[in-house]
Amino acid sequence: MEKLLCIKTKTTFPGMALLLFGFLAGMIIPNLVYRFTWKQQAFSAVYLLGTYGRTAAYGKEYLYQIIGMRGGMFLLTLLCGFTVFGVPLAVLSMIFTGLGLGMVFVMSILQFGLAGGAVAAGLLLPQYLIYIPVWMKVYGMVYKESRAIWRNHGIFPGKVSSYFLNSLLWTAIFGLGILLEWCINPWILRQILGFINFF
Repeated sequence: MEKLLCIKTKTTFPGMALLLFGFLAGMIIPNLVYRFTWKQQAFSAVYLLGTYGRTAAYGKEYLYQIIGMRGGMFLLTLLCGFTVFGVPLAVLSMIFTGLGLGMVFVMSILQFGLAGGAVAAGLLLPQYLIYIPVWMKVYGMVYKESRAIWRNHGIFPGKVSSYFLNSLLWTAIFGLGILLEWCINPWILRQILGFINFF
């Protein structure tokens, strides 16, 4: 019984802990960089507006850009589920997700004050309400399958079909998040910018 509990504990994906670790690191790093290296106007404004100003884009080109940004890493992670690279990729993906979120919030606030926090939230809604739970599930699934390969448990046809069906389901839900980011997120951001008279 103790062996079973030990195995279960070891194969549990610490997704939330990794996300929070990345988020905290993302909040600390820009503060250190801002204090010791870059000036406010030079770095944070260019990063924020250059990277996230894409919400002003429209049409198919913007959709393709979102699919490339979000879908590329997502599909790569799914493909690595049956390789030894799945474990480090899942762990690093969660850390970098949290890092990106933390950096967006901190650099927005450093540059634009409290209004920047509202804009940072607008950049993430509503798509991240779907992205984060899907990433938790998918990276956890990839972590579990890849870790089994590390332990030489092999791949069974039943696991492959189950993994494939789950991958299709999560990909469809993730696609819904992409559509929300394409259709609704620019409108939300425009409303926030208009309400607080940001620019």
